[in-house]
Formats: sequence, C-alpha cells, structure tokens
Amino acid sequence: MNHNQAPQLNGKWLDSAAGDPGAGGFPERVLQIGEGNFMRGFIDWMLQRMNQSGHFQGRAVAIQPTPRGKVVPKLNRQDGLYTLVQRGVENGEPAERVELISAISRGINPYENWAEVLKAAESREIRFVFSNTTEAGLQWSEEDYEPEKSPLSYPGKLVALLYHRFLHFGGAEEAGWIILPCELVEDNGAVLKGLCEQVAAHWGLPDSFLAWMEEACAFCNTLVDRIVTGFPHGEEESWAERLGYRDELLAVCEPYHLFVIEGPEGLADELPLQKAGLNVYFDRIDSYRERKVRLLNGPHTLLASVAFLAGVDTVREAVEDPQLRAYLLHAMTEEIKESLQAENRERADRYIRDVLERFANPYLQHRLLDISLNGLSKCKARLLPSLAAYQKEKEALPQALVFGLAALLVFYRGTRFEGERYFGTRQGQGEYEIRDQAKWTAALFESWQQADGPSADLSGIAKGFLGMTEIWGEDLNRIPGLGESVTRYAEGIMQGGVRQTLREIGFS
Repeated sequence: MNHNQAPQLNGKWLDSAAGDPGAGGFPERVLQIGEGNFMRGFIDWMLQRMNQSGHFQGRAVAIQPTPRGKVVPKLNRQDGLYTLVQRGVENGEPAERVELISAISRGINPYENWAEVLKAAESREIRFVFSNTTEAGLQWSEEDYEPEKSPLSYPGKLVALLYHRFLHFGGAEEAGWIILPCELVEDNGAVLKGLCEQVAAHWGLPDSFLAWMEEACAFCNTLVDRIVTGFPHGEEESWAERLGYRDELLAVCEPYHLFVIEGPEGLADELPLQKAGLNVYFDRIDSYRERKVRLLNGPHTLLASVAFLAGVDTVREAVEDPQLRAYLLHAMTEEIKESLQAENRERADRYIRDVLERFANPYLQHRLLDISLNGLSKCKARLLPSLAAYQKEKEALPQALVFGLAALLVFYRGTRFEGERYFGTRQGQGEYEIRDQAKWTAALFESWQQADGPSADLSGIAKGFLGMTEIWGEDLNRIPGLGESVTRYAEGIMQGGVRQTLREIGFS
C-alpha cells in the first residue's frame, strides 16, 4: 500500500476498523504541557496502560508549549490517536510491540485558542498536570500578565491557568492540581514551584492565591527514563502497508522505562501507575537521578555535538564507531563515573554497560540533531555537574568533557538566520538547524561574526561563551584552565575537525 494512498488514522478510520484502543469517551483528567515524541512515548503511553488495566479512566488534553510547534494540527487531524512502537532487545532476544494509543483527547494551540485552554482549566475532572518542555522550559522569563493571551513561558502558562482555576472555584482546596514536571532538571518540581511563585509575585497576584497554590497544589519532583526516537523516517511505506493506515505521529521508543516520583502521601493510589504494572517508584530521587542524568543523558548530550560534527547522524552509529566509542567510554568510565557519589560509583560499571547496550539498540535511530534541541540548557543540567565535581575532586579538568564543551561551542557556530531559524554548516555535509532559545543563538551568532575563518583566534569567543551566566548560572571562566582548554580544542575542531583533534588528544 502506497503511503499517500493509505487512509489517515483518525476516529472515523477506527470506527470503520471496529477497533477500540481503550479510552474513547473517558474524561480529560490530565493537562499536558508538551505534545512531542517523549510525552507521547512515555506519559501518554502510561495513561493508556492505566486505562487498559481499569485503574484510571482518563485522557490528556495536550497544550502546545511554543509558538513554533507543529504537532497539535496532526493530533487533531488524527483525533488524538497515534501508534507507538517499542523496539529493542529483551533477555537477549529482539522484541517489538505495536500499540494504538488513544490517551490524548485533543491538542490545543494556546497562542491561537487561549480561551479553550482556560476552559479546560475550569474542568473539575482535571487533576494532574504533566509537562516536558526540555530544560529550557524551567527558567525565568519576564513577561506581562495578559489574562486573554497565553504567556510564552511554561511557568507563565501554568500560573495563568492556576490563577484562572483559583478564581473559577473560589479558592476551593479540592480544586488544586498535582503537578509533575518531566523536564530533566534537578528537583524539577521545586524549581517549577519557585518559578511559579516568582511569576505570581511579578504579576502582583493576591496573597490568597499564593496560599492556595501552596496548600492545595502539589509540585512533585520526578525522574523519567526512556529513549524515544520519534517518527521512523524512511519507513513510511512499510508501516502504512503493515498497519493499514497513515499515521503522521507514529513514534518509536525502546521497551525500557523508569519513572520515579517524589509526591504527597497517597499519590500512588490516586495515580495508579504501579497497579498498571509499570516500572514506577514513589521514592526519593537522588541516587536514581545522579546515575541517569550523568551516565545516560550526559553522554547523549556529548554525542549530539561531538559525534555530529564528526559526521555521524545517530546515537547507534556513534557507539559503533571505534574512535567515538573510545572517546565516549573514557568520558563515562574515567570522568563522569569519578564524579559520582560513592554509592553510585560502585554501581556505575553495570549501569554503563546497560546504557551502551541501549544506545546500540539496532531498532532505534536516535538522531543526534533531535538530541541537540536546547543543547545549552541540557549541557548545564547534564554535563556541568560532572565537570565541576571532577575538577573539585581531582584538581584537574576532565578532558573528554571539556572537549565536549568545545564541540558544543563549534556546533553553535551559526552561518545564517532565516526568520527565527538559525543554521550552522557541518563541514562538507551541508546545513543543519540549531534549535535553542533565540536570545542565546542570536548572542552566539553575533559573537561568531568576530571570527574570520577557521584559523581565527577563538579565545574571545570562548571567553564570552563560558561567561554567559544566564545560561550556566555562573561564569565558567572562573574554573582554572577551562577557557584555555576550550579555546585550544575549538581551534583544533575548526582547523582539523573532530576526528583529527581526538587523535591528537589520544582518543583514537
């Protein structure tokens, strides 16, 4: 069956196929900020599992987090339906599961239909808020409060919705929400709560609202773990033939999943993830988080710039490349591992083996450019803690991590803007889009304009990059020797490329 000739997946097709994925007609119980691959391959899949097990009976309304989002129209064309494919190796054997997910009721673009989002916030049924806006979403952004218009930032949206709900229900305690951010930021619930309080104060909202938000709402710290690669580009025809329909939102992920939640007493009963047989823990996050963020997400972020600039496009290709694998192993075993707390250091070797096996999953094509989204915030959350802890412990710089920071700087070397889109050029392989906050990409573009060709003196650019305290939360130039090392490695990458520079350092 030709992909373009296949029927579109939607409610009409489902009715004609006499299919019932198990959530049709369930009320909206979840407000979801973010509609990307990860949310659909993790949270919405979990909602589906709870619905199928008979423990939840609720769906999510998905809110587009940024003005440039492209998923909501597709969601609505498909009546919230999409296909999730789990591919991987389990117990040494290939495993694949295909599920039709119906846990999303609809999508809303808040920049076009803010009134519709406010109406959803008035629903008594809505109890939970999940979000994944990447690390960049949990940051302060000064903006005015306009009740009839969606704020740009996630904390702004959340405060506006909470305040609307507070007014609508007259401050009733039972109208409070349980808020579970899934961004990979340490103490993400506490960070989001602090940002919401800052927004409310900036907007001059009444003390009674702040008291209600404190007493009636719960901001939970969470940790999420699943590799979701998204749409399987190049496989459209085969999937249309196999499924019998065309799915614009088909997503691929690994079978593995982990969700750790620090929440109020009784949350495990109210959000029955464990009863649905999911790998979920209601527990303290500290040790889980350090292992996962530093030894899985950190290497991902390293590869997004280092391996991409070396001419590789996916995580799997990178870990199968002898030179890049040697570099990655050194970073993980000799540097990141040495920065961990003693408890996690003892468990690190097994975890590293598991991570590398997951990275090499033959059924996933995890594109490095997808991982590069908001790479500056990701570097701060995923790599800088390891760099700082190693430097403090060893009184020396972790060279593989420093090289990754230099590669990130070169990755952000933009060559042109097109509207708000920012593009760089990979040597000999054409352009790529650099997707991050416009204020940061614009600043780096301006800084790079000072460089005149690949042999330019990059010390000023590196100093400015490391001194972007709005990104890093501190001036990284204060770390002894870091500026000189980043400059040297960036010059090497610019002049001879990633591979030659890695050989000169000794990662070959």
